[in-house]
Amino acid sequence: MRPAIVIIGGGISGLAAGIALARRGLEPQIYEQAPELKEVGAGVTLWANAFRALESIGLAGEVLQLAGDFTGGGVKRRDGTWLMHQRKDTMMVRWGSALASMHRGELQQLLAAVVDPAAIHLGARCTGFRYTAGGVAAQFEDGREVQADLLVGADGVHSVVRGQLFGEAPLQYRGYTAIRGITPRGSVPLPADASETWGQGCRFGLGPTSGQRLTWFATWNTPAGRGHGGSREHLLALFGDWHEPIRRIIEATPPDSIIRNDIYDRRPTRRWARARVALIGDAIHPMAPDLGQGACQGLVDAVTLAGCVAGADDLRAALLSYQRRRWRNAAITTMIARTMASMGQRHGRFSCAARDAMITALPLPVLLRQLDLVIGRP
Repeated sequence: MRPAIVIIGGGISGLAAGIALARRGLEPQIYEQAPELKEVGAGVTLWANAFRALESIGLAGEVLQLAGDFTGGGVKRRDGTWLMHQRKDTMMVRWGSALASMHRGELQQLLAAVVDPAAIHLGARCTGFRYTAGGVAAQFEDGREVQADLLVGADGVHSVVRGQLFGEAPLQYRGYTAIRGITPRGSVPLPADASETWGQGCRFGLGPTSGQRLTWFATWNTPAGRGHGGSREHLLALFGDWHEPIRRIIEATPPDSIIRNDIYDRRPTRRWARARVALIGDAIHPMAPDLGQGACQGLVDAVTLAGCVAGADDLRAALLSYQRRRWRNAAITTMIARTMASMGQRHGRFSCAARDAMITALPLPVLLRQLDLVIGRP
């Protein structure tokens, strides 16, 4: 008898889990609190680990059609000279695919289109769960209870499911805020490479995507919760004299399309599941965006969980297997992303000069071995 599976959250991780489980003959039901599936955000970076996950559910080719292609990527100085650069062919040989950039909402819509519409329940705000004699029951704001053999928490950084499962775990502010945007079609000439440019206490990243657009982000150091900053005037004051096409990107992007978030992560944990409840994506490992791994890790979680659960005679053992297979990679990724954030957000003149000299002198094989710990090898 196939287990009844309830997924809380209809973001990228939750939808991918729904698809991966359905591909293995299961019938998961996805409950999303929003009245419509509309992902907030702009660009998302997909590395080779994400494409391996997408390939396993038959969607890598479709995602590539929606993503931007570029010849390589790396880190620049504000004058546009490279501190470090990786060619696309190097990434292809080492990891099986390069990285790509696309609109987060487009990825979510692609995933949603693959899921049986009858399996997606909108306007369903989960308030908790309770264990029952035969499994677990998800509880909702409108008083409903939905019985399941397995409950999957894919409900994001402020996960209700995690809070009940493991108690409150404080988020840690990383000392900077970030805004994200995407340029209108054809408004800015597309560079051949993706790049992240480092200044003193601020950064600017960009990557070509489909439809002659650029996804981009900007960061600067600030105390948590400060509401000011992020206007076009503020961005031009910070980045207006940096290399092209940064100024043109800021000027071309409609201000009302820009998303701002203070950046937090959470201390990694080895515990991802208990009894009949498991966590995936930001619900278990919120991380700084400095490696572009947030969505990637969520996709890997989703397909790994499906592989462990499908055909399992013992769900508890399957969840422990999922936990063992995923916690170490996610923990390493969280800590490397945190280290990259600390380096990129340095603000002292001499500290930044030393950082830049170190990055320039770093042999590429050393960097690639570090990324192997995150992306893995095919």
